[in-house]
Amino acid sequence: MSAYAAVSLLSAFLLFLVQPLIAKAILPWFGGAPAVWTTCLLFFQSALLAGYAYAHFTKRLTTRPQVMVHGALLLLTLLALPILPSAAWKPSGAESPVWRILGLLTATVGAPYLMLATTAPLLQDWFRREASGTPYRLYAWSNAGSLIALLGYPFGVERWLSIPQQGRVWSVAYLAFIAGCGWVAARVWSSAGADAAPAPITSDDETPPRTGDRVLWFAFAACGSGLLMAITNQLSLDVAAVPLLWVLPLSLYLITFIVAFAGKYRRGIWRPAFIVGLGIMAALYKLGAAAGLPFQIAGSSFALFGGCMICHGEIVRLAPRSRHLTAFYLTIAAGGAAGGMLVALVAPLIFRDFWELPAFLLLPYVLLTAAVVRESPTTRRPVTWLAMAGILWLGAAAFLIPAIRGSSDTIATTRNFYGVLRVLEDRSNLEHPMRQLRHGRIAHGSQFLEPRYRERTTAYYSMGSGVELAIDQHPRRQGGKRLSIGAIGLGVGTIAAYGQPGDTLRFFEINPDVERLARRYFTFLEDSRATVDVVLGDGRLSLEREMGSRPHRYDILVVDAFSGDAIPVHLLTVEAMATYWQSLKDDGILAFHVSNRYLNLTRVVNGLAPQYHKQIVRIRTGASLGAFGSTWLLVTSNPDFLQYLKDNVLFGADIPAERPVMWTDAFSNLYEVLGEEES
Repeated sequence: MSAYAAVSLLSAFLLFLVQPLIAKAILPWFGGAPAVWTTCLLFFQSALLAGYAYAHFTKRLTTRPQVMVHGALLLLTLLALPILPSAAWKPSGAESPVWRILGLLTATVGAPYLMLATTAPLLQDWFRREASGTPYRLYAWSNAGSLIALLGYPFGVERWLSIPQQGRVWSVAYLAFIAGCGWVAARVWSSAGADAAPAPITSDDETPPRTGDRVLWFAFAACGSGLLMAITNQLSLDVAAVPLLWVLPLSLYLITFIVAFAGKYRRGIWRPAFIVGLGIMAALYKLGAAAGLPFQIAGSSFALFGGCMICHGEIVRLAPRSRHLTAFYLTIAAGGAAGGMLVALVAPLIFRDFWELPAFLLLPYVLLTAAVVRESPTTRRPVTWLAMAGILWLGAAAFLIPAIRGSSDTIATTRNFYGVLRVLEDRSNLEHPMRQLRHGRIAHGSQFLEPRYRERTTAYYSMGSGVELAIDQHPRRQGGKRLSIGAIGLGVGTIAAYGQPGDTLRFFEINPDVERLARRYFTFLEDSRATVDVVLGDGRLSLEREMGSRPHRYDILVVDAFSGDAIPVHLLTVEAMATYWQSLKDDGILAFHVSNRYLNLTRVVNGLAPQYHKQIVRIRTGASLGAFGSTWLLVTSNPDFLQYLKDNVLFGADIPAERPVMWTDAFSNLYEVLGEEES
């Protein structure tokens, strides 16, 4: 058992370690969008399904041929090492992100991942052939290895190893895994005759699972997987797309498997616990960002754990005899992949909002109701249905009512790979009605509806804000010369209001729907006196592409792209800063918008600016009519501009003294910047 347990643990460790590793490596290429992780999860679940199918169908072979086939395939996967993708996979800006990510993952980690995915069911089948005892114990070892990998990544691996180092260490560990598989295979080979067939079937094993059981295996597995992806997606959209918020839900998901397969699931405990979780999620759904980060994470985690405990606990209640375990795992994997497809591929096509979250929150209770009714005596079934249906309707109402009330202000909604965008009208102030663009729960700009006020800058870009000072007080502007301005992130195009005749203003925007809504429902781009154009694609990659034709073209570069509630990591690294200063003129001004509820990004900019001998000035503004409170960091070595700030900006300006943190493309750590911007 020890040899099987060691290989099972190592394979699961590598299986789940590679998930955040490869997702973090490619995240910058796709704008830091939360859907990158969702798409990666879809790939990993699909590969897991393929691995389980391989284990299920090859078990029909006699032992030695099966060992020979598996050994040959393991050796072939060595050709895929090292696993990190080359820069040739970077998108050019026009491709479908989902299909490019799936193709990238297939080409780089597909073969090793497939072999790792086969290990759990294959080793359990080998163990069943060679030894006595229940093979389900190996499943617990497998889940333990998965959990160690997931918890070890954000708390250890990510903190101490760069991405290239992570890739090399993983590749070496994969070689150790292949050696371990060879060790186990040699034992199986020696214990089998030349034409040894699978273990004999006992009378208990001959009884196949019922069709209803198979349907419930699939449905509960799909429900648990969908709930995992929906909650992870919501957390990433509200906060940031970072490994910590990926692996925490996935770890809880795995723990529920461990607890369930250890025989610790009790309906009487987890049914009421999950009902409480539904209530918490309904409250979070209504409160939104006002709930605070700790409550959002804790509440979402509690609901996820309760829902997955029901899904996986009910699966274990219906688990078959060991003879059918590969079919059992294959069905679970198929359900997991189906749940992933529903969230990653189907939901964005059929839902205009994130309705998959309340749907997958309520679905465990629906399936539990079906399972309970299925087991109830015929005379008790109507009462059981009514009692549980009543609770279900209350839960649905808790999500639907706030959503229906909130939709009254919405005039447009669109959804794609990058999330949900809404255009809302606020007419509560009759004198100054406004229109606003939101990405999820985050405001990305607003405009007054009255024609006489529509050119007035609002939101984070009002008069006195950092970006206004950078543009209107730039020495070239004061000298009557035209400006060349670049902006990573479009929003509703508010910055265009500061353009003057002769100025050129180029926005870099990764989400095509943002440009469409900004032009249709807002007029900043249309009304601007400057020459304005919008380049679609990731801002940093677009700057890199245009540097070859004309470096040092911008007087001002604004970094105002947000993924969730924060600037994506790849826009705050040493390499990104090098790109910015190659795009800026020597006396240029780099303006970072760092307003944030959860992360102190000033520390990161403090670590980057000294590398280029630049000075940082922080500009804070408070809320006013049409304007939000904002924090901007202006990075420059322009002496005239710095002197102006020193002489004229007395309130809301300071030189930040926070501890510097330096991020690179290969190394970044969220823990270093947790906390609000310091006052």
